[in-house]
Amino acid sequence: MTGSLPRHPSLEHLRKQAKQLLAAQRHGDGRCCGFLRRLRRFSEASEADILAARVTLAEAQFVIALHYGFSGWEQLRRHVRSRRNTDANSLEAVMLRCEQEIPEYAAAGVPLAVVAALNHAGIEIDFMEFAAASGWAFSFAYRYDDISPAFMAVRGRPESDGPLEVFAFLPGHLGFGYDMALTRDADALWDFVKKYSDAGTPIMSEHLDGGLITGYREVDGKRQLYFDGTVMPGWIDVGDLNPYAVYVLVKQRDALPREQITRLALKRAVFKGSAHDWHETRQGMAALRAYLADVRDPARDFASTGEWFCWAAFERLMARRCCAVWLQSAAEQLAGEARDRTLTAAGHYEQAFEHYERYRSEVSAGEPTPRSLQERARAPQRIATIAPLLERAIAAERDGLAALERAVGPLE
Repeated sequence: MTGSLPRHPSLEHLRKQAKQLLAAQRHGDGRCCGFLRRLRRFSEASEADILAARVTLAEAQFVIALHYGFSGWEQLRRHVRSRRNTDANSLEAVMLRCEQEIPEYAAAGVPLAVVAALNHAGIEIDFMEFAAASGWAFSFAYRYDDISPAFMAVRGRPESDGPLEVFAFLPGHLGFGYDMALTRDADALWDFVKKYSDAGTPIMSEHLDGGLITGYREVDGKRQLYFDGTVMPGWIDVGDLNPYAVYVLVKQRDALPREQITRLALKRAVFKGSAHDWHETRQGMAALRAYLADVRDPARDFASTGEWFCWAAFERLMARRCCAVWLQSAAEQLAGEARDRTLTAAGHYEQAFEHYERYRSEVSAGEPTPRSLQERARAPQRIATIAPLLERAIAAERDGLAALERAVGPLE
């Protein structure tokens, strides 16, 4: 028997269904067995054998696709996206315009929102190009006792060029700055949102991993904003927004030529990926080495920094696919050794992404809560499994960074 998709199906909801199915199997819930018998290897298996087996997230997604009458997850994904009637500048539309599907965990709301705003302003750029050319996809910040590097706010101070200013680089070279309102000033925020919403201008928000504010209303004396984000979209009271800021793009100057921006972005990628410190927080390759050392150390308690171990780290590491895709396109604007070395770097970053994906899959394995991830990952036998995967990923990225550094040399 097959299920019926809702009138407006959500890929995120379908992904959650697959993870819930996987979690049920891992927790010994026999109700999942009827679904999992759709897998050929379980068609004649007993309930005990199914619950004892290792099931992957890909298999769970395949089962969900079969449940809804599709031949596989990719067919289901394409069907859902073809039915979405989205605004041309929504986060969903940004994802739809990508030539390749954005890897799970990579599509953070802040860069998606900036791309949506740039698209609205007439700049043709997709998520993967923006994520890489801004330096965001090449960067990584890590400090064991502080999860704050996970926040990816737009501050508009490119001179400091830290993790909180990463989204000022590309808009600035394209001729844009930011107008902003702080969420702690409710009256000013309300006036700001009304002004730009009425003008049809996308408003970028840092609330819940980032997204867009696309509407406002007053209900029973409460001021509410409509939040289009990757986490918990919908109407939200003004006072419940995360205490940061909202932004709009403002045209300030002429844009630099696109080829010049690409060359500057390639140099920036080397800087963001190389080992360096920013305000006593390790960045780039130094951060990756420190992260690997902590993953190997069974004494490290990630319970107090679970955001890094379970979610924020994966979010940035999964973006390495964006690096590979963009470097391939950037190489087309170069010639000779610079072109060849950039293509070599793209291949290494693709390998790094594949290793990071295996690492992420092995660590998370469909578990439903960060706490269970931490507990499972700290067991010595788990460390012996996951640490080599992370080590291979970092080695591939190191090779990619070295190739990119050699490519950038002739561009100086």
